Order: sequence, then C-alpha cells, then structure tokens
Amino acid sequence: MKKRLFALVTVLAMLISVSALAEINPEGLPITTEPIVLTAAVSQSEIQGDFNEIVILKDFEEASGVDIQYQNIPSSDRKTQLSLMLASGEVPDILFKMSVSSTDQAKYADEGMFVALSDYEELMPNLMRYFEEYPTARQAVTQADGKIYAAPYILTGDAIRVGAKTWFNTDVLEKLGKTVPTTLDELYDYLVACKGLDYNGNGTADEIPLTAASIDVIEEVLAGSFGWENRGSSHRDVFVKDGALNYAYSSNEYREELKFLNKLYSEKLIDQDIFTMDYAQEIAKASTGRALTYMMVNNSPVSNSPYEQYTLGQKEPFTGANGEKMWTIYSLPASTSGQFMITYKCAEKGEDYVKAAVRWMDHWYSDEGIIAYFMGVKGVTYEEDPNSPGGLKLTDAVLNSPDGRSFEQVLAEYVPWAGGANPSVASNEYFKGGETWPVCLEAVAGLRNYFPEEVWAPFTRYYTAEEASELSSIKTEQENYWKEWRGYFITGQKDINDDATWAEYVDGYKGVNNDRYMEIYQKGFAAYSAE
Repeated sequence: MKKRLFALVTVLAMLISVSALAEINPEGLPITTEPIVLTAAVSQSEIQGDFNEIVILKDFEEASGVDIQYQNIPSSDRKTQLSLMLASGEVPDILFKMSVSSTDQAKYADEGMFVALSDYEELMPNLMRYFEEYPTARQAVTQADGKIYAAPYILTGDAIRVGAKTWFNTDVLEKLGKTVPTTLDELYDYLVACKGLDYNGNGTADEIPLTAASIDVIEEVLAGSFGWENRGSSHRDVFVKDGALNYAYSSNEYREELKFLNKLYSEKLIDQDIFTMDYAQEIAKASTGRALTYMMVNNSPVSNSPYEQYTLGQKEPFTGANGEKMWTIYSLPASTSGQFMITYKCAEKGEDYVKAAVRWMDHWYSDEGIIAYFMGVKGVTYEEDPNSPGGLKLTDAVLNSPDGRSFEQVLAEYVPWAGGANPSVASNEYFKGGETWPVCLEAVAGLRNYFPEEVWAPFTRYYTAEEASELSSIKTEQENYWKEWRGYFITGQKDINDDATWAEYVDGYKGVNNDRYMEIYQKGFAAYSAE
C-alpha cells in the first residue's frame, strides 16, 4: 500500500507542478529564475552550529535562488530519527548528510520514497565526472534496478580513506621511557604505564590512558589485530576466512577482541566514559592533557593546544597474539551510504523542484563548490598560497584561533563538512582537514602497507528489493542486540571468558534472524565472487 501511495503521489505531482512559474536553468547560476524553498533533514555533528546559519550555505542560497530550510538532527540521534522518518513516510524534501544505508536506499526506493538521481544525469555533470573517474564510486550507490538514488561522499586520497588511528604524545613516551607500541602486548604495557603517570602534575590521578569519541572507534582500530573486518569498512560485520564468509560479531576472532577490551576497561586503561563519549568530549580531554592517547581520524583533538607539538601517529597496526597485522579501516573511494537524497515530498511540489534540488547537489561536486564546501570563504577562512596543495591554505585566523578553538570548530561556522558524510569530494588538494596534515600523511604512508587485499563495494546490486529490505530490518535488530551485549562484555556485567555465557550470546542471534541475514549476504558474496 505504501509503495502504491508514494508512486501515485509522485505521478500526480509530475502532472501538476506547483512551481510552474519557475524556470530551471540547465547550467550556471542562478539555478532557478524564481526562488524555490526546500526542506532538508541534516545530521549535525557535536561541533556544528545551526545549518541555517552556515555562511557558505547562505551565500549559495543567494547565488542559486534555492532556499533550503534545515532541520538540524544531532548526529547522536541520527539513526533513530532517520528510522522513524523512513518508517512513517514523514520525510522532508531532502536528506542531507544523513548516511542512508545502501539497504535502506533499496528498500525505500522500491516503496517510492526516493527520486532516482540517475534519471537526471544531464543536470549533474560534476558528479558524473567523478563516477567516470572512479567506477567503484558509482558501483557503491547503484541499486539492483540499475538506478542511483543517493549522492555519495567521494574520497580521492588514501589519507582521507583511512579511518581512525591511534595518536601518541612523544613527551609522554619520553617520560615513560617507552617507544610506540607495535603489538597488543606492548600497547597494554604502555597503557598501564600511562595510568601511573601524573602528566599534568596536579597530584590527582585524572589522566586517561586511552580515549576516543566512541567505543566503536577503539573496536574498529583494533579489528585487524584480531583478524576480522578484512574486506574494508563497507563490510564491517562480515569477514572472509579460508574462503568462507563469516558473521563477525559471533566469531571467535571478535570474542578475543572483547576479552582484550574488557581487560583494558576493567583496569581503567580505557576512558570509563567511553560508552557516552562524543567528539567534543574527546577534544576537551585531549587538549587539556588528560587523555594521554586517543583514537581519531586525525590529531585535531589537540589542534591549537600545547600538546599538538608532541603528536605522533600510529604507522602500523598492532600485531595480535596470533600474528594478525592488518589495517582494516580503509574505505572505497565513495561512501556506500547516501549523503544527499531527494524524497517523494519534493516530487509532490513539482518537477522543477526536483531539478533544482539535483542542480543544487551537483554544485558541491564542482571545483568551485568543493573549495567552498571544505575551505569556506576566500580572504576569510582561506587564501592563496602557491606552496600549498591546490594553491590554497587556511588562514591563520582559522588555524590559530585566539580563543583556543580547534580549526574544525572555527571552520564549522562557515562550512558544513564537520562530522563527515558529505555530498561532495574530499581531495588532498582542497580538503584541509587534519587527514591531510603532514603528521597524518606520515602515519598513512606506513599504514597503507597493511591495507586489505580486497575492499568490497556493497553487494546491494545483487539483491532483490525484498532481500535488501530484509537485510535492513534484520541489521537493525542485530545491531541493537550486539551493542547491548558488547556493553555487557566490555564492562564486565557479563563474563566474556565464560564459555556458557558466550554460547548464550551466540545462540541469541537466532532470535534476530541471523541465519537469514547470512543467507542473503552469501548470495551477494557468491555473485561477487563469480564476476
């Protein structure tokens, strides 16, 4: 019924355009001859202010004639709010930075929820240029019906495709008489030593050996040391061993990592707030010298602080007990999740509104749009510099804020990229985030020697719409179940070392249809392997 309803509404909307007075220019600016107002739900990171006040978005509203009114959704609540929107059909015209999974794209596109962007290729030449240059980027967002409903975040450099890594403080290492750990055993010994160091000299044991913005980050950084997640971050919950596909979170490999994390947590070597942490708290702890080690995509938590000078990035994975040594957090050159999607609500308003939305989106894949999206306003947040990549650099006002804010916190007033999930292109030339700073490039130069042998694109194109819908529903149940038990195991509420308790946990996956999930996944794996 829902599918037929959405389809009927869309067809009627195409026949009766409420924007008949507006003419959409196929290229150039303005996009429309008459102002067009659209609504968008947007994921808002902890350091991002109101999207309605972001400078480059307001500037482009004036230049384009497209006024987008943003509904700010805290990133911590994004998944919940997105699920409610999709399930109810109460969506805005646009989903922006909302990271709609490939399975949800397939499921709700089949119900008529989303407009196919690929029906408007002539209006998005900039995105098409990147699809031609990076075929796997197009593949990442192509559904089984051959259509594309979502614009991805495109990443054109290794430094940007590598996820979170461990950041050490050379001053701490020197005080401890330690070198950078290269094995899990050495990491443990190092963190134990950190616990006994009064680094800030206040006589209080308030130092934190290791922190991150979430437990997910720590878990994923260490995955390659335990032998799972070995096909890239787009397939985190499965891995291949001896040619067979395995579900990660019920595997012995994952259990061994939980044992290690429980050991660190129980000895207070991991931040005891790790299950309620966010990026803002990570900055607060790292920039004041309390967090002696942290995990993050870059060293921005200590940016513009006294500790920035001591930054040293992880250059190789920690070797595991059985010799495992892989850097698994490596993505495709495009996100598999949708960062810009047009809904049937926009189509209700008329074809002109859809075309305006497509052209608005495509601007952020142009060179001009990329520079604005990631660097902001010329003469204010960036300036010309022939010695910098791309010939541009961030201004001193951004990099050395007099009020002690990190460069990302300053830039957040001007640009929307904080928190990732951007419908644009992050390149080494114009993305001036910490991932492209020299200290990060140095770390990545080492880590790239340990990338997975294969990085898979999503298997969504091999599934029927019904199968994609099943996967989406089951995955939600799985994640709720897994995260609940993960918390129990790491905090010690359940004994990860007890075989009977682990068996109870593994057996519980039957109740969330894990067998069916893996049956569908196996179909995709077989189809991929046969190509």
